[in-house]
Amino acid sequence: MSIALAGLMYFISLVKYCSCMLVLLALAACGQNEPAEALTAAPDRPNFVIIMTDDMGFTDFGAFGGRDMKTPNLDNLALNGIRFTNFHGHLSCAPSRAMLMSGMGNHEAGLGTQRDIERFRGERNYERYLVDRVATLPEILADAGYRTYLAGKWGLGGPQALDPTQRGFGKAFALVPSGGGHLQALFHESRYTFNGKPVTEPEDPIYSTTLFTDQLIAFFEEDRGSDQPFFALFAPTAPHWPLHMPPGMKVSDEASYDGGYDKLRSLRLAGAALAGVLPEGVNSNPYPSKAIPWDSLDTEEKALQIKVMEIYAAMIGHLDQEVGRLLNYLQDMGALENTLILVINDNGAQGGPVFGGPPSYLKDRSFDNRPENLGRGSSWANMGQGWADAVNAPFRDGKGTVYEGGVRVAAFANWSKIERPAAVYRQYLNNMDVLPSLLELAGIDHPAPHFNDRDILPVRGKSFAGVLRGDNSSVHADDEAITLSGAGKHFMQRGKWKLLKELDADWELYDLATDPYESQNLAAARPTVLQEMLVEFRLDAERNNILDR
Repeated sequence: MSIALAGLMYFISLVKYCSCMLVLLALAACGQNEPAEALTAAPDRPNFVIIMTDDMGFTDFGAFGGRDMKTPNLDNLALNGIRFTNFHGHLSCAPSRAMLMSGMGNHEAGLGTQRDIERFRGERNYERYLVDRVATLPEILADAGYRTYLAGKWGLGGPQALDPTQRGFGKAFALVPSGGGHLQALFHESRYTFNGKPVTEPEDPIYSTTLFTDQLIAFFEEDRGSDQPFFALFAPTAPHWPLHMPPGMKVSDEASYDGGYDKLRSLRLAGAALAGVLPEGVNSNPYPSKAIPWDSLDTEEKALQIKVMEIYAAMIGHLDQEVGRLLNYLQDMGALENTLILVINDNGAQGGPVFGGPPSYLKDRSFDNRPENLGRGSSWANMGQGWADAVNAPFRDGKGTVYEGGVRVAAFANWSKIERPAAVYRQYLNNMDVLPSLLELAGIDHPAPHFNDRDILPVRGKSFAGVLRGDNSSVHADDEAITLSGAGKHFMQRGKWKLLKELDADWELYDLATDPYESQNLAAARPTVLQEMLVEFRLDAERNNILDR
């Protein structure tokens, strides 16, 4: 397709939804009236769709305990597939996504830090973009004959302004920075790229989740009838801050947040227990929180907090509707039967104050955060610490930390060839395991040590393709030390033991088998285990230039 037509396709996707799809279909058909052709793939080469959500809590999906929100499309996928209850990403979006794209730790992939921090400048593995020492999942799949698409958040370009089309995506509509307004640009005038070219938004843009869904469907339409299998990364940014209400959405009738975040946390824990996704050993007793106790808030502050949570819930409900629209499209085109769908939260929900402020580079912007304007495109709000504690339950803390509330995420797989549908898999997995799993299912060997005229690192993740075939055994051995770090915060898991260090803090040690909430620091009580794990961490840190400064 010509560059001019590609640009036209993008601007068409920005019109109101009711007219958008009719025009896209007309363009895709090029004026012909022939019946729709199916999106096909060879029977032994499945299609892959990864849906990576942004800043969501462990129990936000109904299938994981969030009965207060309406997520029927995602719940249907989860309850008729395999739910992973011990799946891990990273403390924030870029390192988590770097692991997914590379099958490596975020350091090896160049994302030792997401933010520009002076002490890490110029250091190997802290480049802040997806380096060419790793081969990305779309690069490998494209080289093996797959069509590759991205619609949504990229966040891996860093100071190099690296576009996803430079790392294996054949077609990409990408949000380049890590976040921004869902109704209008709050970062800069051109935050999106379309197949590598910056795009300026119109004054009245479509809501971000709808825009990404429209564009992914448009990519599929352009390639209708191709006999190549496809890989698509669908990466909507909602409900990442700022919280903006999707047009036409209202809060679910079942969603009542009048009781506050402590009550919601209790309800979520009860829902998760009924859903069968709680780890053994969870202590649901009172927990330490940085949030102001709900009963200490005045009536006005409670009303503000309730509205914030209602907007967050509506954003997730709208996300579910758009996922349903994408699934219906794939079903109508005959592609769904042979498509593995993998849904992963990138990290836990983010706490902090509701009006903690936008990033520092937006400090000169003014926002209208009056209660009556909250949720509109000119407002800026986060969900707040209390609600984050509630939706991340049963785990401690949230995004930006290396406690389980920040790095353990809800994830599930759905595919017609899954041997044990409606299963719950409780063994440890992480984002690095996705790449080798998909390659195994596609019958593709990882190309290390050389790929496309460059030296690349061998993949570090482990395939869980066998889990999809009915094997319930552990993918990672109990003596395997999995070391990760982000911007100076370190964590390592080895079997049931977890070692971690937050910034300017001492090393901590937890037994996740008996204390998944990480309430009892065993560093002093188990000095031998602590020292053994520190030795392993430091060896791996030396190999991967993980800096402790």
